[in-house]
Amino acid sequence: MNKYIKKVKQMIRIFPPRQEGQSGEEYARMKLMTGIKYGVFLLTAFALLRGMLVTAGANIMVSSSVDGRELPIYCVDTPEKKIALSFDAAWGNEDTAKILEILQKQDVHVTFFMTGGWVPR
Repeated sequence: MNKYIKKVKQMIRIFPPRQEGQSGEEYARMKLMTGIKYGVFLLTAFALLRGMLVTAGANIMVSSSVDGRELPIYCVDTPEKKIALSFDAAWGNEDTAKILEILQKQDVHVTFFMTGGWVPR
């Protein structure tokens, strides 16, 4: 087992071996500086990775525009079994109560987006 550990230590040598004629103080200083460099590198790498994960998770945005015009989104690729329904109540809301009644009866959870005059100020 000790033979194996020595072999692994030689393969994963972070600090170079002490050179002939090098004082213990010089070698200790060199090891300290090397350790600090590796530490700074690892902290920077972890900070960048965390930043990328947080940014990617928080800022996923779906948009559909052509020549600056916003277009409806017809399809979003997702592994979840979900559908999206939309209806335009710009010409009246006579059917809204019936639609809400059906959704409630079927225990369908919905999200509404209201725009323009439908949003109280």
